[in-house]
Amino acid sequence: MTLSLGIVGCGGMGFRHMEGISELMRHSDVARLTTICDLHESAANHVADIAEKNNGFRPKIYTDFDSMINDSGIDILDIVTDTKTHHSFAIKAMNKGISVLTEKPMGITLKACRQMKEVQEKNNVKLSVAENYRRDPMNRLVKALLDSGAIGDLQMIVDISVSGGGYLMHGTGWRAKKSQAGSLILEQGVHTSDLILYFMGKAINIYAKTAVNNPIRKTSGMLNKQLKNFYGHRVEDQLDDSKEIEIDAEDTAFSVIDFENGSFGQMTMTSAANGYGFGNESIHGSKGTIKLPGSRNGNSPIIYRDSEDPKIPPISITGDDLLDLVPNWQLDDITSLYFDNKKRISSYDYSFEEIDRKLIAIEIHDLADSIINNRTPEVDSKVGMDALALAYAALESGESGKIIKIEDVISGKSNSYQKIIDAELNI
Repeated sequence: MTLSLGIVGCGGMGFRHMEGISELMRHSDVARLTTICDLHESAANHVADIAEKNNGFRPKIYTDFDSMINDSGIDILDIVTDTKTHHSFAIKAMNKGISVLTEKPMGITLKACRQMKEVQEKNNVKLSVAENYRRDPMNRLVKALLDSGAIGDLQMIVDISVSGGGYLMHGTGWRAKKSQAGSLILEQGVHTSDLILYFMGKAINIYAKTAVNNPIRKTSGMLNKQLKNFYGHRVEDQLDDSKEIEIDAEDTAFSVIDFENGSFGQMTMTSAANGYGFGNESIHGSKGTIKLPGSRNGNSPIIYRDSEDPKIPPISITGDDLLDLVPNWQLDDITSLYFDNKKRISSYDYSFEEIDRKLIAIEIHDLADSIINNRTPEVDSKVGMDALALAYAALESGESGKIIKIEDVISGKSNSYQKIIDAELNI
């Protein structure tokens, strides 16, 4: 069975998803890109031109979303638009019996997500969230090592991302605004929170301090050659000709998380560190530490264990030696398909563009396979809501100054930060 797939949104991420679908079509016939939609015909044409070169045929272009879902006959809608529209596009499509993959975050608020989940269940269609970091084979290996007890009982995770804040991310207007989910804590944080939950299990509560530390941002100049290849064609319709913009979306959060298994973690991120930045991703257990490799680079994780002699430095285990610690671990069939059909790898070597499209291909393939075989996709609405709730809980805590229960954010009991967005967008 080959499912018909349509993309709505032909900006930078829409372009990247098209490349991911083309990668999928080189490896499998589970889905075929037939349709693309964007309000700006020039952007749609650019993506369609490259799709035609990749796939040998040109997808049909729509500039009206309702016409697309009414006339195109697609089985899957891939939503790659700004965050504030994820829920409205998804709900319209699912009410037409179309399954949905939506870029992260799942919705602009948890209330929007709850509406999406209700419509998905009512119409008995599939809904998946495009979380690509967990799909990385190196993060799969880390998960297997943790589950095998390679570092003993989990004790804590430390995730720190500190970078400079001179530019508006990708020069994209909606990323400046809290009311459009432009906060770094959501844009970057939902990736981070999903991966943290993937590794550490259920989070119970969080305490955070948040701020807008660098409110004046340059609106152009951030895009390097690689990013221009992805985003250079995008039509910006929310910025004027000013060279600077004042953001009101938080650019800094320092958070402490309690997990159900008794461990705890630090989730710290900022794009407002002037002059110096650094990062750390490590998980610590009763028998050692895993230094995470980062996503989309192919580097191997490293395990550090104390030596019995205090005069000898810690023992490090990396590369293929890690595979000896998980002799039964294998990549799933879908993931291995895009990594040279290898089931057991401890590193890989591809360009960023190759990695990016492979991981997107995997998330789309997983959804298509879940439709064909009537199973739940890996990153379903619950997983998507859990990740968004952890990110939003940091913002709720930062605003209130209180410890926030994650379940209260999921249910809507804690929504002081979000209710302003819900009211503005009539959610």
